[in-house]
Amino acid sequence: MRSNFRPNIRLATNILLVIGTFGIALKIAPIAELHQEKNLCIKYLKHQINRDKIIKRLKIVKQANPSSICDSILKS
Repeated sequence: MRSNFRPNIRLATNILLVIGTFGIALKIAPIAELHQEKNLCIKYLKHQINRDKIIKRLKIVKQANPSSICDSILKS
């Protein structure tokens, strides 16, 4: 009779690799979001995108000043 030890170890290793990959992805997501906001603010300050587009993407109210919001984002 053949032992199932090696296939079970291989299966367990693959499951742990998948769990680890998702764990890393979940930790990186907030960092990526912050950098996307920073890049968006840099484009706004260089006049590469307009005011309406940054308001829509950052989900801020229209009365807010995007320049001051971008300054606080870039400082963080």
